[in-house]
Amino acid sequence: MILVGLAGMYLHSSFEKRFLLAFGSIVIVGIGSIAFHGTLLYPLQMLDEVPMVYCVLTLVYCCVENKPYRLHGPWFPVSIALYGLLTTIIMLYAGPENHLLEFIVQDESIKKMWLLAGLIGAVSYGYWNIDFRMCGAMENLPFGAANPQLHAWWHVGASASTYLVCLLICYDRAFNLDRKPKIEWIGGILPYVVAEEPLAHKPKSK
Repeated sequence: MILVGLAGMYLHSSFEKRFLLAFGSIVIVGIGSIAFHGTLLYPLQMLDEVPMVYCVLTLVYCCVENKPYRLHGPWFPVSIALYGLLTTIIMLYAGPENHLLEFIVQDESIKKMWLLAGLIGAVSYGYWNIDFRMCGAMENLPFGAANPQLHAWWHVGASASTYLVCLLICYDRAFNLDRKPKIEWIGGILPYVVAEEPLAHKPKSK
């Protein structure tokens, strides 16, 4: 990771500083990863994880502000910086036993459903991209073949993927509340979560 980040900084040194920051954060993640996995100390774990957040936030800024002119005012980079600062504070005070986002999956069927959600989302995005970039070609396929309507399939796949993610997060929440959740199916097509234990009025504080 360190070498990749350094290569990115060197090869893109003529670009804007935002990209140097993005590639530089990869270097810091690499250094933090080596330090953490070599010592297993929590402060060095933060050196591994927090720069990942900074890298993502930098890329978000690069993707949104990608025009020759500024799309948003100064509030946008300030908001991103404040979000990064808030995330850093939360991660520092959360302690080594907590994470901002954590899913511990032991059930193989649930693991497969996570993979399925990701696969459907990725394939659907591929359909959207093909339709967006090759719309003319889709209307004039060889041998008079009908337009496969990939954009419509993108909506179907995106809906299915989003539904699965919401369902799995619901399952994870019920599991953490000791409600003994399980997945059931309607007609072998539509999965949904069933919890054996009722919802308590107040979740137990740690």
